[in-house]
Amino acid sequence: MFARRVISFLFFLSLTGCTTLPDGPDQQVSLPAQLDALKQVNDWKIQGKMALRDEQQAVSANLLWKARPDDVHFRLTNTLGITLVNLTDQQGEVTLEADDQTFQDTDASALIERVTGWQVPVTQLLNWVKGLPGPTDQYTLNDKGLLQTLTPGDCAGCGHWQVSYTHYGRVNDSWLPYALTLTRADQPNTFIKIRIDRWTVK
Repeated sequence: MFARRVISFLFFLSLTGCTTLPDGPDQQVSLPAQLDALKQVNDWKIQGKMALRDEQQAVSANLLWKARPDDVHFRLTNTLGITLVNLTDQQGEVTLEADDQTFQDTDASALIERVTGWQVPVTQLLNWVKGLPGPTDQYTLNDKGLLQTLTPGDCAGCGHWQVSYTHYGRVNDSWLPYALTLTRADQPNTFIKIRIDRWTVK
């Protein structure tokens, strides 16, 4: 399997890094205004790192993720700049390049799991990475009125993921997360950590 070959030259890293993450707002944020602003963030790019761990494997990689309506590009590279996973989703036509092979499907999460063994809720993350809860998601707020934790409601593909947020920075008209962790409630040792070094929002 691809992921097991990758582990031979990847090592698992904490995402602390040397870059200082933003501290978030100094004053209370209006949640309705924040959520309205996040709904308008539909053309964005993030650069940073992603770490994935389950009961058997641990991987850390550089992350580049671009999202536009009906067009998603998700790429993971190792510390040498070699592309490990290159995924594109154009109007439901999903292509994944990994291990010098090309795979196709109509479901990005299913394709990643089939090829790499990793469970990544790609569709839900398009909103969660922005700190935007779904209509049935439950959440708690930090002392500034931004999302601190998120528990998915009734949605396909959400599984048992729970999301926690620790850092926010101001980008254009909204506060966007710079660090989030997804943990499986049924598998506490399984998690995904995303550290964002840069947001670009158009």
